[in-house]
Amino acid sequence: MIIYHMISRHLKFRKDSGLSALRILRYNLTHRVADEISHMILSSSLRPGDKLPPMAELEKRLGVSHTVVREALRMLETRGLVQVQHGKGVIVSLNSSDALSTSLNAVFRLHEGTLFHLMEFRTILEIEVARLAAERRTDHNLREMQDYLQEMEQAAEVPRGYVDADVGFHNALVRATHNPVLISVTSSLQDLLVKSREITFRGPPVGAIRALRAHYRIYEAVKAKDPETAAVAMRQHLDETLQDIKLAIKEGRLEQRL
Repeated sequence: MIIYHMISRHLKFRKDSGLSALRILRYNLTHRVADEISHMILSSSLRPGDKLPPMAELEKRLGVSHTVVREALRMLETRGLVQVQHGKGVIVSLNSSDALSTSLNAVFRLHEGTLFHLMEFRTILEIEVARLAAERRTDHNLREMQDYLQEMEQAAEVPRGYVDADVGFHNALVRATHNPVLISVTSSLQDLLVKSREITFRGPPVGAIRALRAHYRIYEAVKAKDPETAAVAMRQHLDETLQDIKLAIKEGRLEQRL
């Protein structure tokens, strides 16, 4: 029961809430098994239409019960990763965009990805995105960014609206690179990026106002077609975001885990 022990290490059972704790264990175990199976699919040569190993083999390989495997497969079917066909078995059914998105989310859960890991990734990616956007942007790209900046201003105290506009601005920056690979990768990261911004928005309003100013600095550099200033502005914005995250964790307002 390898995965079972990985989960149970992190749960403390109390006599007065044993049933609740067992439900939590079952829920987390199912998610863990679903991530293991998705990782198994994405790290192998399986293609859409291929069959997964039989249920009995999955149970043995993962060290869990038939019920847990069945629930995990049902979860993956909901995500569009597999199809459970009676009499035929479990069939892989993902497309390339779904595969990358599912893989990235699975990696973060399986390897205990944190906000710090995601911020490192964003720093590597988004500084170069800002530089390329400044070199290649069109007037249409600028109008898109400007629209999102206005939305951020109007929603500075509304978490959902602000987060959507924030993500929209960064997506517009990526589109301004006119690099289809960057655009595809960023699209696959949407769930993680939205979640991380929702978490970091929970700070004081001054953080949102400062971030808005940082976005305007990035925009002005891109508008001026100044790649180095755009890259510096993006680095400063991400550094400030990282400091906000560290402070929020220290004060107990945030957890490192995504």
